Amino acid sequence: MMPGVTSDVFRYENDQLSAGGVPLAEIAQSVPTPFYVYDPKAALARFQALSNAFAGVPHLHCVALKANSQPALLRPLFAAGAGAEVVSGAELALAIALGVSGSRIVFSGVGKTDRELAAGIAADILLFLVESEAELEALDSLAFEAEKRARVALRLNFDIDARTHPHISTGMATAKFGIDRDDALALYRRHRDFPNLDFAGVHSHIGSQVTELDPLLENARALSSLVGEIRESGVSIRYVDVGGGLGIPYHGESTPAFDAYAEGVARAVRDLGVTLLTEPGRVLVGPAGALVARVLYVKRVHGREFVVVDAGLNDLLRPALYGAYHRVVPLARRKREVRVVDVTGAVCESSDVFARDRELPVPERGEHLAILDAGAYGFAMSSNYNLRPRPAEVVIEDGIFKVVREAETEAELVAREFGKAL
Repeated sequence: MMPGVTSDVFRYENDQLSAGGVPLAEIAQSVPTPFYVYDPKAALARFQALSNAFAGVPHLHCVALKANSQPALLRPLFAAGAGAEVVSGAELALAIALGVSGSRIVFSGVGKTDRELAAGIAADILLFLVESEAELEALDSLAFEAEKRARVALRLNFDIDARTHPHISTGMATAKFGIDRDDALALYRRHRDFPNLDFAGVHSHIGSQVTELDPLLENARALSSLVGEIRESGVSIRYVDVGGGLGIPYHGESTPAFDAYAEGVARAVRDLGVTLLTEPGRVLVGPAGALVARVLYVKRVHGREFVVVDAGLNDLLRPALYGAYHRVVPLARRKREVRVVDVTGAVCESSDVFARDRELPVPERGEHLAILDAGAYGFAMSSNYNLRPRPAEVVIEDGIFKVVREAETEAELVAREFGKAL
């Protein structure tokens, strides 16, 4: 294995980068680049390991569809008992279409529309994760109109530093998310003012790509300490949702082990007689995906060497948006000169850079590279910026690959601009 490649999903076999027994170069021979490739069995294995770690406590892992909504990745997880965490009406509809019952769905988000709230009520979802008093009032009114009672958990903002990138730190006082502790406690005590709502749980999600255990456990303990006070008000709390956020080692960094995470969280809630909910996303699907791109040009500017590929920030936004690190490796491993290069995309933005100052065997025009750990917030955040088609998605199953989403075409994008087919 060449330096920097530590993936347990994408690894070199006979000097060919492979996943699930399939060389990625074989896929690149028939699928135009760029494309995403996933190994669903890898995501499933991670889900099963997480579930096993929580075996000692009643729990439900609600997979975060925002990380990756590809049905081919989600179906095995749902078949294995996962629930769904959704943040939009379309995600809710997708989860239901994939066979997830409402009793296994939680609905997050600071700006749910009335239409989305009504859809969740109609589906009788497990919990609305409510972010404000105004949302409570809207939900209560809509439940009354539907002649139903909706279950809710208030999302707490405990001002906990997740020690992650500011753009994905959601549990601090400066974030738009959640309700502060005192206001939330006051709302729980006023539960009778919302007769069409069942205050069934508490919730807090402090951020994404959290690589230290302490903030996650602090969050669980803060939720646990609040449950007793809420119950004193006559509210029957049956669910504690600790959110998601477990990070993955993009750069080889240390990340919390499932067993240590489960032990700490379970310890915080074990004596409460509740069902524990979590919202894993990146930690399941991130390592299970890669973005494959083709080298267009190698060029020098003021002594700096650039490897320009046919993917761009419209395909994988994370490096441009967060300065995120992704390993970049060739599909074929062979002896050649290693130089320090920048791997850049084709979009007309200076921020369209996948890797800076990276040691890489200098590729040739037409060669393929893989950007690893791209299974989470990759295709899900893709766009048509520069009027570029979004890439294909490919899955590997039982030693073969298949395209599960065709790449968009330039003709389709042009037709969309005119609002009709050409």
